[in-house]
Amino acid sequence: MFFVFFIGTAGSGKSTLTGVFAEWLKQHDVNVATVNLDPGVRKLPYAPDVDVRDYVRVEDVMLNYELGPNGALILSIDMLIGEIDRLKNEIEELRPDYVLVDTPGQMELFAYRSVGPYLVSVLGGDRCAIVYLVDGVLASNPLSYVSIFLLGLSVQYRFNKPQIYVLTKKDMLSEEDLNRILEWSEDHMSLLNAIDLEGRGLRREMSLRICELLSEMGLPSGLILTSSVKWEGLDDLYAVLQRICAGGEDFVVYE
Repeated sequence: MFFVFFIGTAGSGKSTLTGVFAEWLKQHDVNVATVNLDPGVRKLPYAPDVDVRDYVRVEDVMLNYELGPNGALILSIDMLIGEIDRLKNEIEELRPDYVLVDTPGQMELFAYRSVGPYLVSVLGGDRCAIVYLVDGVLASNPLSYVSIFLLGLSVQYRFNKPQIYVLTKKDMLSEEDLNRILEWSEDHMSLLNAIDLEGRGLRREMSLRICELLSEMGLPSGLILTSSVKWEGLDDLYAVLQRICAGGEDFVVYE
């Protein structure tokens, strides 16, 4: 089994891409299972094969522990550790080749608390990869682009797993915006120039320094562009995952 964990900020398209990519894999005769790890989600665009809500639900935690929504969500995420064996057994019974894991919508609760890295380590071990979602609509601004990738770098640092950077919502971007984002991803000088034109004062200086840091860290020079609406880029995503799965590269990200 090879585990793929979809991680990104709220609204970046994790659940949608999880469901669409699962359908795409099935159509290409890949045995795949989907896992929902969000105990607070109300509705999903796919029917998960394994659902953490069978064991932990935010509504129940609010009632049982007399907590508000935020406190209950935090406790629910932490409670996932206690259900790891049952989740793992459910997944193993399905015997899939690929396991697509839809992580909680509040990325910070999963990535920056101990439960996230622990779940990834126990479930995926060395047979996994992180798919970090870059919201295409937000990334069309150079200052937002830099902040998104800085967040992605922190996620990569937290999990220490092969990480793929995937731009979502390609269908919502103009050709001009797409070309601009691609240029930034392939040429750091063009990103520096865009920041220089866009930013002012301290924010500009901070963005320039962060951009230089990201360049020094050797982040990828391109993006996998996807559209869950048009099913675009899914073949590229699968090709990279296959190389990581078969070859065991440390930090292959995208072409």
